[in-house]
Amino acid sequence: MELNYQEIAERAVAYAKQNDIILDYTEQSIEKVEEILAAYHENLDSYDGDDGASTLWNIAVHFGIYLGETLLRIHLGEKGFAWDINEGTPALKKENNEIYPVSKAHKRILNGPEDDVRSFCKVAIMIADGAFPSSKTAFQAKRVIDIELESGHKEKDVRYEDIDQYILLIENGREDFLILKSADGYLQFYGVNNQFVAETRVNLPNGDFRTYSVIDKAKKYLTNRVRLQTPYGEFTPQERDVVPLALIRTVVREYYANGNFDTFIQKIPCVDTTEEIKRCMGRI
Repeated sequence: MELNYQEIAERAVAYAKQNDIILDYTEQSIEKVEEILAAYHENLDSYDGDDGASTLWNIAVHFGIYLGETLLRIHLGEKGFAWDINEGTPALKKENNEIYPVSKAHKRILNGPEDDVRSFCKVAIMIADGAFPSSKTAFQAKRVIDIELESGHKEKDVRYEDIDQYILLIENGREDFLILKSADGYLQFYGVNNQFVAETRVNLPNGDFRTYSVIDKAKKYLTNRVRLQTPYGEFTPQERDVVPLALIRTVVREYYANGNFDTFIQKIPCVDTTEEIKRCMGRI
């Protein structure tokens, strides 16, 4: 049976109105949906057993479809996206691009702020604008990436198409750092707004390791210390180590795309910091 998405979204609007919350299909209303879903997460203990799980899924369906209808009205509709069903789950689809607001709303309820729907909607708009490749396009990840956030949230085998929602958590100051782990090492970064510090490590077969800092090539020789203020404290990286968000996204893409660490290092602007790190660790 075909779903009446507008009718389901309107039921979410009516439910919110009963609680003095106005949902009007604007970008600003996404913040209110985030607050509603956060309230359900904070009361997860009240939803036990199969009945509780069913109730939470029903809430996710209604508010997820509201998010989808809002995305269609503010941007995705004009880009050619429309509702579709994939394996029983509603999705916004255009050719090979698929966006799952219901699944995201459900994850927000179950997992908490790591699955912030505001970040999800920002990424959806970026996908509609062609900022990321579809999972079915020529882009092929060469690494299996697990992620870890400062809050302790961990997730295995995160696809490249999904990573930007976690990057946005750092950009928006909602998390301190993001670590992308692979079989042979990791890439991690911290920062806020458009100033970030990123470093990467490769674990060598003999038990040794090498580390590198991503740098701004235009500031390669600027090794003086600067202040970088984030919601989690003040840091003093070298000036060349402070890089923009666009470079972070490029580095993340290359980390996914290059399974060989030497190839990855050749693709990004960086300096070898192994000796410095080992000295700090008392290894040399």
